[in-house]
Amino acid sequence: MMRSRNRRPGWRTTWLALAVWWAAAHDAAADRYEATLTVQPIGAIGRITEHVENTASGDAAVASVSGGGGEVGLRYGLRNWLDIGGEIVATGFTQAIYDPATVAVVGNPVMGRLMRTTRLGQLRAGATLRLGISWVPFLRLGLGVGGRALTSATLQDREHARELDVTPDGMNASFAIDVVASLGIGLEHRLDRRWTVGLGADATHAIGLGTPPLDVVSAGVSLSYTWYPLLW
Repeated sequence: MMRSRNRRPGWRTTWLALAVWWAAAHDAAADRYEATLTVQPIGAIGRITEHVENTASGDAAVASVSGGGGEVGLRYGLRNWLDIGGEIVATGFTQAIYDPATVAVVGNPVMGRLMRTTRLGQLRAGATLRLGISWVPFLRLGLGVGGRALTSATLQDREHARELDVTPDGMNASFAIDVVASLGIGLEHRLDRRWTVGLGADATHAIGLGTPPLDVVSAGVSLSYTWYPLLW
């Protein structure tokens, strides 16, 4: 009868175990120290208020408009679950229509259909909380500043649907500064070590300095590239 013997693991098994350990340790460190550049086209819906009276309700005139634009973000991992960074956001909206609206023209109240276009640019910074490895849900909080470009308002005769050759008082083309707060949620999927695709949505509240507040909800599909500046 042959006696069974305990064999030590071969060198191939040992090297394989070391390789698995190194890869796991390296990925954990990379999650912490990774830098990520993200590009995301967005669709948006804005709720824009004007300092004019809605003749039907007596309240301030509010319009909901659609728009689109894009975001470019740069973030760095402080922890496996925490990134810090910021993004630049640009959004343009379709023409907002306030109907009916009462405005002042040379000091006199005039009722009509008011139309105006808004474009936004924002710079936001904040933190992103992340979970998961391959599929990564995230929650993002941000604060920042923005610029709001307003075209000259156009007044239209509601009864005859023709444009009046007047600009309401105080409604010429202008530029305003906003203080911005944002909340974002989404889900990302890591395709490999470098590339990630995702789907995200943001809600933004802008407090205008001298202009009414503005609310925007946006969403889009993102593409991200990751590298490791401290490890290579």
